[in-house]
Amino acid sequence: MGESKRIAIIGGGIVGASVGYHLSKLGAYVTIFEKGSPGEGATGHSYAWINSFDKHPRSYHELNHNSMNLWSRFADSIGKDIGLHWGGNVSFSSDIRDGKKLIGISKRLQSWGYPARLISSEQLGSLEPKLRAGPVSAALYTWMDGHVIPVKVVAACLDAITSTGGSVNLGTYVKSIRVSTEGSIVTTDSGDSLFDTIVVAAGTDCTEIAMTVGCHIPQRRSPGVVARTKPIPPIIQSLASIHLPPLNGSNLQTHVRQDLDGIVTIGAGSQEDEEEDDSQHHAEDMLKRASFYFDELSSAEISPVPVGLRPMPIDGLPVIGFTDPGSHIYVTLMHSGVTLAPIVGILASTEIMFGTNIDTLAPFRPSRFS
Repeated sequence: MGESKRIAIIGGGIVGASVGYHLSKLGAYVTIFEKGSPGEGATGHSYAWINSFDKHPRSYHELNHNSMNLWSRFADSIGKDIGLHWGGNVSFSSDIRDGKKLIGISKRLQSWGYPARLISSEQLGSLEPKLRAGPVSAALYTWMDGHVIPVKVVAACLDAITSTGGSVNLGTYVKSIRVSTEGSIVTTDSGDSLFDTIVVAAGTDCTEIAMTVGCHIPQRRSPGVVARTKPIPPIIQSLASIHLPPLNGSNLQTHVRQDLDGIVTIGAGSQEDEEEDDSQHHAEDMLKRASFYFDELSSAEISPVPVGLRPMPIDGLPVIGFTDPGSHIYVTLMHSGVTLAPIVGILASTEIMFGTNIDTLAPFRPSRFS
């Protein structure tokens, strides 16, 4: 491919790490700039459900679905334990109206070719014998879904980058970026560094950094909260994720998953709900609601994860691509970063290294905000 390109990646979350990993596999010399520690932003706060359950429009759904198909190969390529677990997701309802919504989602997913089917309460019990489901009006099983431990993915990718001659600069705040006749420049407290291309994968900081080169990428504030238990013996037998219905007199759903290391992650509402209560009281309330369905959780110890801000473009869709034609500034900003990490890593690295314009990314270009 000729001389290796020098590429800076601003942001050490799962998307930036995946892009850097794939660039290094293509022979690029990659330098990561991370203002904190790897994965401490949205990546470390993520519920990390790998899915395309309720993603709109169709182009966004397909991008997520295609990325799901790449996750196992991505994990094999990394060659380290990243906590990847397939088993599917079940969302079930005890309320007739909510059950009708699940039926509608099932029909749409099936028409889009997504593995999904309605199952009976008996089938749900066979999947999860320790789940005390109660009355079930509808249960939707998407058996292709999975989960992963995102900070392990980041660590493995960064190790691979350094093993091929790249560098990782932690605790390094990027003040600005700019383009000169000599190349693309990253400015930190330590001074200026020159690169061929800069990838902005800085999550919620993406808007501010991109603006230093005149690129407008609006975001909305999207806080999220999860809580995690100390490791406990397995209570979830097969599923990668379960969305539990509200208890009587409440409209609050709960979603739960258990990692292979025994840690149970619990979130309130659906995965897309926004909230900022990261108190111990709220964590214990979520645990109490989940304990209604899993008796074994009633004695678990739980701690809240401090509120995290999701990278959320104003229209909810990913932002992937060069800031303008001929530019050497490439932006990757998105929610669902965990699901999308493999495909964004592959497609972004291809466009950056070979100058290719991948048509499936057309709906997600930064130019839509111009």
